[in-house]
Amino acid sequence: MDWEVCFFTVEEYKQVLAEKYQQSKQYCDCVIGGLNILYDKIDVILNFAMDDFKKYSQYTELRCPPMIFPMPRGDSSNGADFVIILKLDEDGDTIVYSPFPLPHLE
Repeated sequence: MDWEVCFFTVEEYKQVLAEKYQQSKQYCDCVIGGLNILYDKIDVILNFAMDDFKKYSQYTELRCPPMIFPMPRGDSSNGADFVIILKLDEDGDTIVYSPFPLPHLE
């Protein structure tokens, strides 16, 4: 069993978001301002993770596509941010990009 079976790839997650959006467009537009805004936010985080990983890793191939999951901010906004997971092909190391400290993964 590996991390890959527990999370959506970024593209799979975007498809799920699109399906949820279609179920309640008006509400989603009110809360997030439109699906493209959410996609843009995900892309910014993903691009940062990919660029950063390439700067610090001697390996450039991923074992699987980048994975993602939402994490609640834990504040009064009731919002969530996204965590990106990159799994290196060469040695299987997993790199997690999170806007929050995850001490249990350090």
